[in-house]
Amino acid sequence: MRIFAIELSSRFGSVALVEDGKVVAEKSWEENFKNRQQLFDAMADMEIDWNGVDLFAVGRGPGAFSGMRIGFSVVNALAAPLKKPVYALNSGAALAAQVGAPKTAVVGDARRNKVWAGVFDGSELVKEFKLMELEELRAFVPEDALVVSPDHDRLEELLAGFRTMEKPVPVFPTAGKLGGLVAGRLERGTQSEPFEPLYMHPPVFIAPRFPA
Repeated sequence: MRIFAIELSSRFGSVALVEDGKVVAEKSWEENFKNRQQLFDAMADMEIDWNGVDLFAVGRGPGAFSGMRIGFSVVNALAAPLKKPVYALNSGAALAAQVGAPKTAVVGDARRNKVWAGVFDGSELVKEFKLMELEELRAFVPEDALVVSPDHDRLEELLAGFRTMEKPVPVFPTAGKLGGLVAGRLERGTQSEPFEPLYMHPPVFIAPRFPA
C-alpha cells in the first residue's frame, strides 16, 4: 500500500510517501503564507509516480484555516483523475504519535482569547477536540496528560502550569506520521474521519452592506 500524505494544519507544512507503513520520502518546510508554491515545489522534488499511489491522505486539523482547505483541495485534485480513494485524519493524532507519550493533550491557539484542545491515548483521540475559553483548559486536560502544542511559543504563559516536555517547544504534526497512522488504521479496517477540515470556530455571517 502506497500512501501520499499532506499535512498543512500548522506553520510547518509537509508531504510524504508512505509504503507499507514506512516513510520512503518526505519533504517539509516553514510556510510562506503569501503563496503555497512550497507545497508544489516539494511535490515536484519527490518525483512521484502518481499512478503508483494507492491512496491519498490529508490532515484535517484543527489548525490553519487556509492550509487545511488547500490540503483537501490538492488531495481531491490528485485522487479524482485516477479514481483513487482518499482518507482524512485529525492532525492531532500525528502530533501525539510524534511525541509518543501514553496520554497526550494537544492544545492550539484558536485566537480571539480561546484555545482548542483534544486528548489522546497513544494516537487515538479519546476526548474530542473542543473550543474553549483560556480558563477552561485546566478542567479539560487530565492531570496525567503530557501537554504539547504547535503554538507553544504563543501559549507559553498559559501552559506553564501543565505537564509539558522537558524542553517545551512547539511541536508540529508531520505528513510522515500521518501517513503511517493511516496505513495502520487501514489494516485494522478503521474508516476515514469525515472528509472535511476540522474547523473549531463556528461560521460567522456578515450581513451584506447593500441589498441584493
